[in-house]
Amino acid sequence: MGSCAGHTRDSWHPYIVLLDTAVLQFSFIDLPEDLQGQSHLYMIGDTKDGKLCIVAAIEFTLFIWLRRADADGVDKWMLESMIELDREVLQATEGSREEHEELKVFAILDGIVYMSTYETFRDATLPCWYLSFCLETRKLEKLLFGKTDGHKHPYIMAWPSSLVSNNLDP
Repeated sequence: MGSCAGHTRDSWHPYIVLLDTAVLQFSFIDLPEDLQGQSHLYMIGDTKDGKLCIVAAIEFTLFIWLRRADADGVDKWMLESMIELDREVLQATEGSREEHEELKVFAILDGIVYMSTYETFRDATLPCWYLSFCLETRKLEKLLFGKTDGHKHPYIMAWPSSLVSNNLDP
């Protein structure tokens, strides 16, 4: 299932457009109230078990929303958790707050949040750390160090068959 954020032409009411790729049908759901008008702060993705989630990074804190039924049985966005990553990021990158001003989430795939350190007040093309954070285990991992040109997008690729072990005897 794919998704993107948008609004209606006549009401400017923020919503998320979902595409169910199994039946090629679109549907719409509202954004959490806290994120309405804040499109640069969050990314939409899925958890390891395929549930829709939204992750926003404000400085070094991740805010995680999941869609769940409330007490009346109505599905709505609920803030699942707020995770402070300041200490973990600075320890992993061996950097300081002066070097890394905040985190920028750029993808969420199968419960893994992909993000980078981001320099808002200095040159945004300075090198930064690319990191991953598992929503299930709450483990932060350092991926690579490089320039942030805004064009990094993770994807999942199968191993080439020549690298996969063949258990058949010749």
